[in-house]
Amino acid sequence: MIVALLGTGPDSFDRLVRPLDELAQKHGWEIFIQLGHTRYTPQHCRFERFVERERLLRMLSTAELVVTQGGYGGIRDALQFGKPIVAVPREPARHESPDCQEELVRAMEERGYLIGIYDIGDLERAIVRARSFVPATRKESMIPELLTAYVNGLCFR
Repeated sequence: MIVALLGTGPDSFDRLVRPLDELAQKHGWEIFIQLGHTRYTPQHCRFERFVERERLLRMLSTAELVVTQGGYGGIRDALQFGKPIVAVPREPARHESPDCQEELVRAMEERGYLIGIYDIGDLERAIVRARSFVPATRKESMIPELLTAYVNGLCFR
């Protein structure tokens, strides 16, 4: 199953949902979309407006791949499960978001974490490619190690 995350912000993202719906019909792909406030109602994909976080994380853990808007939250959630990610940045000029997400998507793509889509016409090709895409391994956070060293330093002074 492909899980698509459109975020929970107040803006619609029809530009991504319509082609996903068309691709689900064309290929028979099982796609679940968390729509958020998107106006377009899919005819060929399962969807809910908002999904409780724990349930959404369970869905991501079993997804084949994730298609997401270019915001940090969806990308972060998919990365924690090592899923192939196709990210489509929202564009302020299209009234999809107050912030441009392209910079984040390009930076994550350069590091090998995801496949970025900057022309929605490339969506089908990117999803096909993502099925064999292996995201780069992320480095573990240094925060736990740093905190441990700090606390140990306090205890043995």
